Amino acid sequence: MIEDMRVIAARPEYQITVEYEKNRLFYQNFGQMQQAVSLPDYLEDWTRALSEVRPGFSILSDMQVVNQCNQALLTIFQAVEQMIVARGVSMVAEVHVPGLSTRRGCDGVTTAQAMPVRHFLTVWEAVQFLDDVGVEPALVPVHAAVLR
Repeated sequence: MIEDMRVIAARPEYQITVEYEKNRLFYQNFGQMQQAVSLPDYLEDWTRALSEVRPGFSILSDMQVVNQCNQALLTIFQAVEQMIVARGVSMVAEVHVPGLSTRRGCDGVTTAQAMPVRHFLTVWEAVQFLDDVGVEPALVPVHAAVLR
């Protein structure tokens, strides 16, 4: 594990990690999320995770495993989305497997708020996108700026 990263929550249904240097949260759903009927620590885990990042943070969300969730959990997911937006998220990169209906479930949550979301087929593509978006123009070396 990279020294700059810390696991905030490791639950059977999901994991949340913070990467301080990139001001980024990594969220991953696991298969158990499909059968979950309640997530008693979800709000608290997200509250803790959001306290670890600064406004302008990004989220890498790996949604490759889960293709459905209990609709009863929609309220808690939307509450977390509101917290994310209020904290000042700059971009969310969601990774979905082609052909699975993971996007439809996520869209049911993210369309309610003004959360900027881009969709990707691999974690690598999502990371590259967030790394490129996260580069401040004033911090780009002159030779790199010329190549763009």
